[in-house]
Amino acid sequence: MSNYLLVSKHESYLRDLLRDYCTVYLSIAEQVRRYRRDGTVSFTVLRSLVGEPLSKGVFWRLKDISHFLFMGEGHGDCQCYAPVGQLVDWCIGYAFHECCKLREDAFQAQHYAMRLVQYTRMEDVAGTLSLPLKHLADETAESSQRELNRIVRVLREGMHLLVRIMPAASDNCTLARWILTEKENVQQAFHALYPGLIRALYGPSPQRMYTLAAADFMDCGRKDEALYWLKEARDAGSLDEDGERMLRALESVDDGVSACVH
Repeated sequence: MSNYLLVSKHESYLRDLLRDYCTVYLSIAEQVRRYRRDGTVSFTVLRSLVGEPLSKGVFWRLKDISHFLFMGEGHGDCQCYAPVGQLVDWCIGYAFHECCKLREDAFQAQHYAMRLVQYTRMEDVAGTLSLPLKHLADETAESSQRELNRIVRVLREGMHLLVRIMPAASDNCTLARWILTEKENVQQAFHALYPGLIRALYGPSPQRMYTLAAADFMDCGRKDEALYWLKEARDAGSLDEDGERMLRALESVDDGVSACVH
């Protein structure tokens, strides 16, 4: 990847990092709930999450983006996040490889462990000979639980670290737009850390998120959506001065267009 491309897309890469991090965390959290419910994890979900070299899943793409942003792979701007960004990258990489192990354990449990259960229920010699192997299936289940716990723990620690680097993204319009439009998922993933995430990004002026998001909508030529969110912010008392000016300008344009039509 060229330096120019990476620098020009830096803001969108950071947005993608946060977006994919939330997607991965929520997916793993669902597997934790499933394991607590019935003692299994889904091989299909984990296979999709990780993917393959020629068809990477969201977790693999997250790892790649993290390397680009925080480890200087292809550019020299990673120092603005050092050393915390390098620790975020470590957390993502560690969790990814734990997820690869969990995927293999899920495959073993779904296929080989079930076959072994069938063998042990046989009343012939196969049932007798398979009994000493039964503890291996139990060990696979225990391994899955340990891997799940490690993945959740390291991703949660990674969230604390992500919050620490967010001040460097305080003017990132595309990130503001994503947080605004996907607020429910961000809150669900970051949970108690969500207020700290917003403070890290916008300091004592969380209203800036609306203004930045509206600016990004405008850059994409999506004026109606910019107008919608600015009005939402105004009605909620969450619009700063820049947002007020932007809203007035957009409304005056709308009024002018309406006058011409009539």
